[in-house]
Amino acid sequence: MIRRAGHAVNDTLGPAAVPEIASFEGFDTRLARDNVVSWGGDPELFDRFFATAIDLDRSESTTEQPLPHTVLTLASLAAWRSGVLDLRQDALGRLTEALDSGSVADSVLASALGLQASELSDFVRCQAESPFGWPARGTGEVVVARVGGFRGLGGPWTAPPASAEQLSSDGDFLITLADGELWRLEADIFGTRLSRAEPGTGPETERPSEPPASGAWPTRLAVFDTSYIAWLVLGQAA
Repeated sequence: MIRRAGHAVNDTLGPAAVPEIASFEGFDTRLARDNVVSWGGDPELFDRFFATAIDLDRSESTTEQPLPHTVLTLASLAAWRSGVLDLRQDALGRLTEALDSGSVADSVLASALGLQASELSDFVRCQAESPFGWPARGTGEVVVARVGGFRGLGGPWTAPPASAEQLSSDGDFLITLADGELWRLEADIFGTRLSRAEPGTGPETERPSEPPASGAWPTRLAVFDTSYIAWLVLGQAA
């Protein structure tokens, strides 16, 4: 079987009946979906998590329409959950504010992330420690994501990855392909981004945009000379 790029948190998602996404005053749902695509997210995942959360909010709220701040919070969470890396800080900030104020039900917030309400506080705690923090961590090493792939099958690479160097504890890696091409990987629990890297890229040239991750969530990138896929692995805490 050919393994393709993807995130482990999405591997167990089964078919879902996605409610129709309505329009809201002051919020353009179609534009939000287009932005998710342009920012590297999966539009089908965005539709799934945003629509489900909005539908649940309607069933639990006393208002006829979701409040504007609720729509923005759920859109941010759903976009991050769909793989938009750059929305992590915004989504976490909105999530924390909603939890502190009680402005959005825990069950609604959790549904935008594919979680149960009982997992939400643990998720926030884990994310404060690492971009890979996740309540259902399990034991032993865990594959977080599969990245790359052969260009002829829709992937970005024409040669297998030969080595990987960690640039930071926040999910940044420098990948060298067998043909010498350099690529940078940026990742968190929900998304990945691959881009070509310049020669000389290294830890000293990177400027982290957020506090470094806790050592409780160590990651490594495993590569094999027989595969065009690289495996992002979460290890046991030291």
